[in-house]
Amino acid sequence: MDVLGVVDINAWILLIVFALIAIYIYVKWKFGLWRRLGVPGPDHLPYIGAVKEIKELGMHGFDEKMIQSYGSIVGLYLGSIPSLLIADPEIIKKITTKDFSKAPNRLNVVRNKSELKHGLSAVEDDHWRFMRNTLLPTFSSGKMRKMNPILRKKYQLLLEGLKKEADEGKTIEFKEIFGRYTMDVIAALGFGMDIDSQTNPDNKFVKYAKELFNNKLSLRFFLIFVLPFAERILDYFELSPLNNRRVMNFFKSAVHQAVKMRDEGDQNRTDLLQLMLNAHKDTEKNEIESEHSYEEDPNKWKKRGLTEDEVTGNALLFILAGFDTTASSLTFMAYCLATNPDCQEKLIEEIDSTLGKEIPTYDNVQKIDYMEWVFNETLRLYPPAVRTDRVSKVEMDIGGYKIPKGVDMSFAIYSLQRDPKYWPEPDKFDPERFSPENKAERHPYAFLPFGHGPRNCIGQRLAAMEAKCAIIYILQHYRFVTCSETEIPVKLDTSALLKPRNGIKLKLEERPKDS
Repeated sequence: MDVLGVVDINAWILLIVFALIAIYIYVKWKFGLWRRLGVPGPDHLPYIGAVKEIKELGMHGFDEKMIQSYGSIVGLYLGSIPSLLIADPEIIKKITTKDFSKAPNRLNVVRNKSELKHGLSAVEDDHWRFMRNTLLPTFSSGKMRKMNPILRKKYQLLLEGLKKEADEGKTIEFKEIFGRYTMDVIAALGFGMDIDSQTNPDNKFVKYAKELFNNKLSLRFFLIFVLPFAERILDYFELSPLNNRRVMNFFKSAVHQAVKMRDEGDQNRTDLLQLMLNAHKDTEKNEIESEHSYEEDPNKWKKRGLTEDEVTGNALLFILAGFDTTASSLTFMAYCLATNPDCQEKLIEEIDSTLGKEIPTYDNVQKIDYMEWVFNETLRLYPPAVRTDRVSKVEMDIGGYKIPKGVDMSFAIYSLQRDPKYWPEPDKFDPERFSPENKAERHPYAFLPFGHGPRNCIGQRLAAMEAKCAIIYILQHYRFVTCSETEIPVKLDTSALLKPRNGIKLKLEERPKDS
């Protein structure tokens, strides 16, 4: 039948049928990657992928379910993006070291106008090598010692804030308290700002910093997972959850003002901001990491300082990497000690015999071996980042599967660190797992709270010092104890970073003055 004598309606029907068949074939091909490669994994709905289950179970719960169901290599789809989930330490070692030529995960990096695109986690290739080499001396042991006075002021303020509630026998919500402490530390070290959020939680810096972490799996995030190009459209209308212009502009302005003040005055400060500004002149070496060799023209990167955009991007990165993650680690450490009083007593005994009432510093906390074990065991059970990602730029053989270049590869940190193959009685809090004897018997890549290889967390030494000094200083005066409001076992939130869903509520019990 003709329509207006022009179009045959049967031709329209045929065209629609062919279009539907073409769409069906395309969708089957696009979402058939893991089936074609023979990689085990669930059959997810096209474009929806694992997003629904991740929202329900949290990334940690979802990963455990996948690894238990399909093994140590699982093919998944995050929305429309294929992702290979890996929980095999030997394969992870291969990816992070031998075959290192990686770019950051595309959904973990703001790829548009956000200042974060200038930070260490976003840049690639020789630009990344230049920035990593430039920043390495900033986290040397010598620099950690110089930061002691700033850190001491902050953990002393932390205890002052706790003292009143502790002495009155009140229940304390430690996630909030430790969040204020880590906020104070990162503001002072990263931006040179003395905000004292313990007594002034409504400070503008605190307000904007919290907004950086207010990224639940919203409809806009879901849309970006399903259709990654939608992020650019949302960003154009200033609606992208990956680029809050108002928040980014505040921190950009804060760094600009701080840099300007230092150009006009004191350039001898020892916070991270000043160290970044001076980094290209620094000849100090980082004892735990060698410099990375340039693959192209090394002369291009010589004798150049960090630009203000790069300083801003890394200052923002330090907030993202060092605020909520360290606060959660401190919170879970307090919980683990309170619910395992025998471990807490052992730690207190070692603190008393090693330090007594001496103020904690970068050097003396390292003499307390059991503190290191407690810290690591907490991170094993409750790693703030339950995954870390890489993207290969070349085809790779992963466990016998030929994985094309450009595919996201995610390391299932939470699942791997609770795998009974490497951790007997994995749900038990046992710091002795990290004694030298026990560590020697275990695959080193079965423990990944700070990642591994060249792209590991550059600030892990600072994070450890910040957490250990705070816990030791508290334990020199009090014990963590459970109370009727303590949630045992603790329920975990389903957000991207691992944290207690309902906070951690404990009390502090004062230690005898002569103990």
